[in-house]
Amino acid sequence: MLNLIKFTGHIYYLISPVIIGAVINMVFVRLPVLKSLKIPMDCKKTLKDGKRIFGGNKTWKGFFGMIVFTALFAFIIMGNFFHGALLGFAYVLFELPNSFIKRRLGLQSGKNGGFVQTFFDQADSVIGVIVFMPLIYRLTWREAAGIFVIATATHYFFNVLLFYLKLRNQKG
Repeated sequence: MLNLIKFTGHIYYLISPVIIGAVINMVFVRLPVLKSLKIPMDCKKTLKDGKRIFGGNKTWKGFFGMIVFTALFAFIIMGNFFHGALLGFAYVLFELPNSFIKRRLGLQSGKNGGFVQTFFDQADSVIGVIVFMPLIYRLTWREAAGIFVIATATHYFFNVLLFYLKLRNQKG
């Protein structure tokens, strides 16, 4: 039991800058500051199917905010700004394919399409962090699996919490 607690603490230490960065970024995108960056990443462009590329919730403010806040907290917690910037970038980069697919499926920005889509909404950014983390840290398979399970569950928990705090439009 003690080993599980120790392992869980280790996983949270590895991903804490990303978790804190994501929560702070969610608040940041709602604040009336840097409105000039609240531009949709797809510039409201559509593809031949008439559907937006990513939708209105993927903005440059959120994209850059995630990178900056994760970098800031990585520096505070681990003393390395670059590692946090890289993981923040991975987080937001890996959210984009899911948004693209959701638009193709006709789902509105900020909405999910059932259990499978809700799961991928939580796991996409976690997968990005796992893919990029070996560039800065020698990740074991056990740690990668731990990050996947713990971070995905934590992502869901915080999304539900932020929904009830009226900082998010959907629970999952």
